[in-house]
Amino acid sequence: MNERELMTAKLFFNAAFPVMQVVLDDDPAMKAKFQNVQATVQICAKEGNELIASHLVFDRGKITVNQGPAASPDITLSFGSLVKMNTMFRGGAALPSIKGFLKLGLLIKVFSLLMSLMLMSPKAKPTDPVKQKLKVKMSLYMVTRALSTYNKLGNPEMAEWCKRQPDRIYQFIVDGYSKDGETAEPAIACYLRVKAGKSKSGHGVYTRRSPFVLFHFYSVTGAMKVLLKEVAFVEGVEKGCVEVVGSPEYAMGINDFMSVLQGMMT
Repeated sequence: MNERELMTAKLFFNAAFPVMQVVLDDDPAMKAKFQNVQATVQICAKEGNELIASHLVFDRGKITVNQGPAASPDITLSFGSLVKMNTMFRGGAALPSIKGFLKLGLLIKVFSLLMSLMLMSPKAKPTDPVKQKLKVKMSLYMVTRALSTYNKLGNPEMAEWCKRQPDRIYQFIVDGYSKDGETAEPAIACYLRVKAGKSKSGHGVYTRRSPFVLFHFYSVTGAMKVLLKEVAFVEGVEKGCVEVVGSPEYAMGINDFMSVLQGMMT
């Protein structure tokens, strides 16, 4: 089995799929589509004799992502290999075979939601401020989950990096703090907590401990430039797109892991 493709698939399942809840919450059109939907959708790929699967449970605007096959899914999207499945989620040309095709209305809704994940792609450069904010929120939520997942799945470099840390918070916020020190509620906030080899991601501002490293993006547009790699991380600091408060060494370390993950998932 291709271990890199397996890792990538699990990153999509564990880190990207849960971000669909952001779309259901923040996109009015998508919210309306799913407000009455109660269904289970399985997404899987066959790799040798093994079935790599995740299933989405929709319940009136809420989505739960479960790992492994579902007992009786309403729709199943099956790929002939992990490579083909990952290709589609990276935005490439690959389509699944479909079981449950007669539930066409549900199928169309699910595909539109899955394709909404493409907003996180570096190729997606929305000009609408609402879409820009959605892209940044989805991307930061996804990357913090991906960092934690990368550790939990046993990547040696990430695992070693996490083991060296006692109990630290890596906080990401967009807006919320002006350059003159005034504070306000952040437009977007999420964090990664690392403690003696364990890791956990979360939404919002972590309040029980001051951040070990704070990544403060002054604006959505500034965050877009850094996330799209229009400016390098260090250049983004110099140009005022992002302020980093805390350990420069560990800030660069987490940025390096973010770059690795982006390379795997885009």
